Amino acid sequence: MKLFDYMKVLFGSDAEWNKLTSYDKSKNVFMTNRFMSIKWPIQANLFNKLKTDPIGTNESWRLITSKFNRVPGFIYTKVRSAPKNSEWKPDPKYVEVYMKLNEIGEREFKEALQYNPSQVKIAIDKIQKQMGNDTN
Repeated sequence: MKLFDYMKVLFGSDAEWNKLTSYDKSKNVFMTNRFMSIKWPIQANLFNKLKTDPIGTNESWRLITSKFNRVPGFIYTKVRSAPKNSEWKPDPKYVEVYMKLNEIGEREFKEALQYNPSQVKIAIDKIQKQMGNDTN
């Protein structure tokens, strides 16, 4: 039995729950604990710490889920993936001008990018704007 089929049975009727084998109950105990820890973190943590029997753990979760008449929304939470930040790579000629103006070397430039990237980007953008298409 797949995980979300199991979740439907967990939140479903008693007749379906009683048809489940011990193997199905014990197989899905880890993910059941993960899902249920969203709303009941203390109980899930205690089940983990006490190392209770997997079947007993799922039977305990069944007592809680019996108050629901369908699978609640927190089981199907969607996670947005973080927007991928493309690495900022300025034109080397503007970086060179920035380093000359600030009298720093490449190592100090990398440190400045690491500790205060927004200020460095603003400064290099200003240099780029002022120089325009000047190639000298």
